[in-house]
Amino acid sequence: MTPSTKPVTRLTSAYFRDRGFRQIVATIQGSVLELRCKGLRARETVDIAAIYSFAVKARLADEKAQRKKNKKKKA
Repeated sequence: MTPSTKPVTRLTSAYFRDRGFRQIVATIQGSVLELRCKGLRARETVDIAAIYSFAVKARLADEKAQRKKNKKKKA
């Protein structure tokens, strides 16, 4: 795979309500993801490792809730 050394910006298919209904613009460079609403300058910067960690924790919490739900059904 090609490493992300140069910034790459793409218009996403996601929308967010901020001073209107606007598309989200994503820029990836290195290990950082910058998000902003189209037409606005305010940016939110997040480390990709932090996003991955959050996603893994959310998946594990969901799996734990499903196991607990299935356990209650069996009892």
